[in-house]
Amino acid sequence: MEIKVDVISRETIKPSSPTPHHLRTHKLSSRDQRATFLYSPVVLFYARSAIHAISGGDGGDGDKYDDLFHDISHRLKVSLSETLTHFYPLAGRLKNNLSVDCNDEGIDFFEARVINDCGVSDILERPSVQGMVPLAPPEPTDYNNAPLLRVQVNFFPCGGVAITVEVSHKISDGPSYSLFMKAWSEIALGSPNTVVPDFNAVSSRFPPIEDFPVTSLTFSGKGPKVVTKKFVIDASKIADLKSKTASASVPQPTRVEAVTALFWKCALVASRSRFGGTRKSYMLKGAINLRSKLIPPLPKHSFGNVVGMFQIIIDKDDDDYESEVTDMSGLVCKMRKGVEEAIMQNNNLSNKATPQVKKEYEMEVYYHTSRFSVYEADFGWGKPTWWGIVGQASIRPPGMAVVDTRDGKGVEIWLTLIEEDMAIVEANQELLYYASPNRAAL
Repeated sequence: MEIKVDVISRETIKPSSPTPHHLRTHKLSSRDQRATFLYSPVVLFYARSAIHAISGGDGGDGDKYDDLFHDISHRLKVSLSETLTHFYPLAGRLKNNLSVDCNDEGIDFFEARVINDCGVSDILERPSVQGMVPLAPPEPTDYNNAPLLRVQVNFFPCGGVAITVEVSHKISDGPSYSLFMKAWSEIALGSPNTVVPDFNAVSSRFPPIEDFPVTSLTFSGKGPKVVTKKFVIDASKIADLKSKTASASVPQPTRVEAVTALFWKCALVASRSRFGGTRKSYMLKGAINLRSKLIPPLPKHSFGNVVGMFQIIIDKDDDDYESEVTDMSGLVCKMRKGVEEAIMQNNNLSNKATPQVKKEYEMEVYYHTSRFSVYEADFGWGKPTWWGIVGQASIRPPGMAVVDTRDGKGVEIWLTLIEEDMAIVEANQELLYYASPNRAAL
């Protein structure tokens, strides 16, 4: 089901207190400079039952329902304003890819009504990228005047609320996003704020580079048709998969290593099938949170882009090419070695980008597993029933994102592939033994 919304209001939310003069300039790190401005939109779904529990009713009265939505929106805006006082760079504007002018211009806040005659429960029955709540504002075309944070609260006519929060990747990675969401939800609840972000640690470790070229605003929409599908692997299947991918070199694979190896193998099989084995080289690139892995480590609340990329390469000229493609335990060993090498390179403290060799097939994988799960984002009406990624452009094809399930024991995999490759992957019996496609999120 394609969801449509009608925007009923747009306003600017500014920090509740002015940013002091000595904090007006937030220096970007060289990691930030390399990042695209592209927003990373995430949507949190709150079920009807949770929303109406705070009003003591079922929302049958239209006026009462409107009052409830007004109260929700008001709480979000007030707490967001206070949170921006602590996360003041998010309310500023980018300045020539060198810094953020923390001028308190604010962030965009949209209120929208879902036009479809449905509730959050209808979305959760068959969650998909196509069924996500769309974002009302278009992507900006001017870096220096675009807000670094945008929020859209969406009200469903048949019950429930979805909150879309998108932060520019220019100044934020996944862990930074989690820091902001944790602080915002604590402030909304009136709880003690346990998050004190450090905005200087990253640029001190990785200073900005003068005259660094601005990266592309968005991914190109050109090319073959791509699709994004969701798969779920439960804890019991993860245990089986970890056992299967274990080896003498890596006797205890992590769950993300095991899951990545499975989907990487299936994607390779699909690509080789479509091209008849004519492709000569394959590359897997994955993100690593470097905060605790740098020497010395960065503070855990460091805000900015502190993500490194590991890579593994499989060449057809390799003597063990066939086993490299099909042996998941071997893929896990390659990943473990790739991560170790990436950590060593990042501890070199060099501003030089790691040389990248373009391969015929490259897949990127991102991990959204965190000590603070987005599932903990309670603004006063309970924790989200589910959260997901908005838009095909959020995952560059071919690519995937690995996120926690609500219970924290399983994982969801959002896989983006060329349509023909996806059809082959969806029919892969080994993958289907472990993963359930498009399972309901209720």
